[in-house]
Amino acid sequence: MSETLSSKVPWSALIREGHLPRLLVLCFGVWLYAADSTLVATIMPSVVDEIGGLPYLSWTYTLYQLGSVVTGAIMGLLVLRTGISRATAASGICYVIGCSLSGYAPEMATMIVGRLLQGMGGGGLVSIAFIGASTLFPQKLWVRLIAVISGVWGSSALCGPLIGGYFVSTGNWRGAFWAFAAQGLVAVLVALPLLRGHSQKHDLVVQKIPFIRLGILSLSVLAICQSGVVIDYGPAIGLWIMGLLLLFLFLKQDSESDNRIFPKGTLNPLTISGSGLVMLSAFFMATISFTVYGPFLMYILFGAEPLVAGYIIALESLGWTVTAIVSSGARERFEPGLIRSGAILISITTVALVFVMPVGPLWAIGVLSIVMGTGYGMSWSFVSKRIIANVPETERTQVSASIPTFMRVAMALGSAFSGIIANYSGFSETNSPEVARNVAFWCFAAFIPLVLIGMMSAWRVSKE
Repeated sequence: MSETLSSKVPWSALIREGHLPRLLVLCFGVWLYAADSTLVATIMPSVVDEIGGLPYLSWTYTLYQLGSVVTGAIMGLLVLRTGISRATAASGICYVIGCSLSGYAPEMATMIVGRLLQGMGGGGLVSIAFIGASTLFPQKLWVRLIAVISGVWGSSALCGPLIGGYFVSTGNWRGAFWAFAAQGLVAVLVALPLLRGHSQKHDLVVQKIPFIRLGILSLSVLAICQSGVVIDYGPAIGLWIMGLLLLFLFLKQDSESDNRIFPKGTLNPLTISGSGLVMLSAFFMATISFTVYGPFLMYILFGAEPLVAGYIIALESLGWTVTAIVSSGARERFEPGLIRSGAILISITTVALVFVMPVGPLWAIGVLSIVMGTGYGMSWSFVSKRIIANVPETERTQVSASIPTFMRVAMALGSAFSGIIANYSGFSETNSPEVARNVAFWCFAAFIPLVLIGMMSAWRVSKE
């Protein structure tokens, strides 16, 4: 093992070696996407009050997710074709147009188109952040960089509702979209000069865009997202299974293609990179119900005000951010232990929520939220580094883009499945405490098998 990789790399290396401007550009894209995601949930009630369209409200979420997943998936190929500076500028322009349409929207149809474009642009920017971390910087800095990206994501998610709440309180929800459109324009303007000339070590490659496969992936995401909002659990389960089967079909066809979107064997649990993606996907799918239903359950069962419940959920992001930053300086020989310890903490908290969420107390849920975030913070950066490092250098661009893409797909799958569980348990008919306790139990108990998969994958990816 080289001294470069085994010794501790100080934070000052980012500034001393001239990496900071490029890192700030990449993190700015993450800020735009993450803050936008949580901001919109805060302002949507005001949007519906003014322009109507309540029956189509779910499509503002569904098409946003669709855009972010599909564009994030294809971003690896686009970067190979155009270079990272042009891909960043194109994603930023798409994001700006989407924000502008949403800010202008006189009715829900325009808002939905705007949200689709915002998702496409934002999803591209997040994937570019991971691509840039692995291709524009030396490998010795990867863990530090991914920790910074995680920190920006967590803090952005915390700030989003506060920003949205401010614009709602002033009676100007459109101003939120215009404010982010302006920030997106700044991202476009700074990306070209700061990222130009810092392209990958290999030449640009022109590959055909696999539109058929992207269509299959799009149908998969649409089916998955819609399954979570269909009240009748029979059709909902059918949509969820159809979405999962289409996802498997997409992965199979992609693995057999000459112009693959993702590296071959992306989810192969027998490889280090594959087991890392399986681990992250399993844990994200298993724990997303805490974010989706946690605030609502805490309100019904314990009378927690929305702000209080929101901050309890936000403790997970806080634990993740702080732990990721602190642990990023660990020497490489400690990585396996941190990955396994993080997986254990995530597993323990998920199992504990099965019993604590239905009965409380509220402070215990807060503690579990912090511990879960700590588990992610311990393991995320090191797992991501190993996923990227264990593929050929020519495939690092694509595998880097796969990390946030599979994260979003896993969250969509978990969110939709928890919605099916909640509706089957009676949430579609009543919000009584008795039904809420049943939902609080099964929204976590049903995901225990995925926790076990995540644990086994963690041991595999952390092998010396």
